[in-house]
Amino acid sequence: MYPFLLILHHAARSLRRCRPLCAALVLGCVYSAQSQQVDPNVISLIAEEKAFAAKAEATDVPTAFLAYLDSSGVIFNGEGAVNGIAEYGKAPKGSKQLLKWYPIIAQVSRNGDIGFTSGPFQFIAERGQNAVGSGYFFSIWKKNAAGQFKVMLDGGVIHSQDRNHVEAFRSDPEPERETDYDYILPAGQGKDGDPLPWKTEDAFLSAAGKDAGQAYQQFLADEVVLLRSDRPFGKTKAEALGTITQQEIQSYQFIRSGQGISKAGDLAYCFGKANAVKGDKTVEGFFTRVWQHRPEGWKIVAEQVSLFR
Repeated sequence: MYPFLLILHHAARSLRRCRPLCAALVLGCVYSAQSQQVDPNVISLIAEEKAFAAKAEATDVPTAFLAYLDSSGVIFNGEGAVNGIAEYGKAPKGSKQLLKWYPIIAQVSRNGDIGFTSGPFQFIAERGQNAVGSGYFFSIWKKNAAGQFKVMLDGGVIHSQDRNHVEAFRSDPEPERETDYDYILPAGQGKDGDPLPWKTEDAFLSAAGKDAGQAYQQFLADEVVLLRSDRPFGKTKAEALGTITQQEIQSYQFIRSGQGISKAGDLAYCFGKANAVKGDKTVEGFFTRVWQHRPEGWKIVAEQVSLFR
């Protein structure tokens, strides 16, 4: 679920640029399951995400985060990646503000210890009122020693203030059954001889620093979730490349500040700061990227980049 504190931070920055519009806010493969053979770990992960959202609606956002974040879980507060428990521990409880969300896609590693979820969210400044903000959340989950999924990283993208935020859930409706969700299946064992993704990650960083379009063309999997503000929730390489082209960003600089990998060595993630060059301007933000070890080597199966200043 996209961090509540960052939504408020983003809104505060936007307010200085556009006060009338933002005043209210300040306050292997992807498939739709065709059978009942859904990985129990995926079912468990989806259930945890939905319980997390229900907790936020029944109580408040800080209380929900404190219940579902791992003790070392990370959120982005507008300045960088910070410990979520420490940050939400300082947040006031009992607010009338509300964050609503649900997953529409999920993935777990081969042994089910790490996974991610993503879907739409709405921000409501006062319960009972219409949404005044929306976007897509992106969460990394990891099983703790007790075998329960906990949020290791929470990120996402925020849509512009001139969008109809009430439509966010209509554009991406909540699945009604377990078999209605989209899944990214574990891939076959990679054969590139590199058990870790970080050499490939470094090669991607080098390529993205020169030509973003060519870098994504080379390193994206054919089935990939790529999230950007004001763009549809895409699930294929073709859709992702369309988003990259539409954004007209010449190059990216990604500064990795953290990473993790599954015990099976097939699914890994990293996160940190992002700088994007568009024309004669550089825009800052943050990123989360997920790599999967596939027969053809390490490929990006999910990425969110949020640019906000």
